[in-house]
Amino acid sequence: MAEILYLTHPVMPGFILALLLGLTIAFSWSPWSHILSHWRLHSLVNKLGKASLRNVYVPDGLGDDLYIEQLILQQDKLLLVTIKPFRGNIFAAEHIDLWTQVVGHHSYKFNNPLHQLQADLQVLQGKFPKLRVDGWVVFAKGCRFPKGKPDCVIAYENLKNSEQTANEISPAVQGAWDKLLAEAVPAKAMRQSILYRRGDKRRLVLGLIFAFGTLGYALWYLNVLPL
Repeated sequence: MAEILYLTHPVMPGFILALLLGLTIAFSWSPWSHILSHWRLHSLVNKLGKASLRNVYVPDGLGDDLYIEQLILQQDKLLLVTIKPFRGNIFAAEHIDLWTQVVGHHSYKFNNPLHQLQADLQVLQGKFPKLRVDGWVVFAKGCRFPKGKPDCVIAYENLKNSEQTANEISPAVQGAWDKLLAEAVPAKAMRQSILYRRGDKRRLVLGLIFAFGTLGYALWYLNVLPL
């Protein structure tokens, strides 16, 4: 084996390394791009305010619990955020029950997220009746709205323009925030997962296999290369 790789074909080690590295990148590119996009999305949402409360339950004041996916502390209000990690064309309107996602030649129906958002906002407003509480539904990178979208639906591209500078928080908002922090219980079973494309998990596994193969071959090559 060593004679084939080093004597007969002196360019083979570099070719094999390049091939393994290329296969690693080819299989890993799509799933890793979605992972990085997911992290970037949450990073941009966190920059919407001074602090963030994420993936928790809080008492609703009526003997039940309210699930909060993400709540942002802003200067004069609280901002409730629901993230939809979808991609493709989204056909949405405020007063219809089902929205449509179109990816390639496939379409999928999903519940209008504004209905749940409004219900959650009513609960928070009931807890803090003198406080301003707004809500956004944020869609991930890769979404388009060919027929327009409701005002409280925010596309990924618009998030950066919505970042807030560090301003002093009003006492009323800070008091409500401190109360929520004291009441919050982690919602471990509700943690949002990354929405991969079909086949991405298999590609990620294959990419990792080729990555380890590339590393193993490089170490073996360095160990047997004569000084």
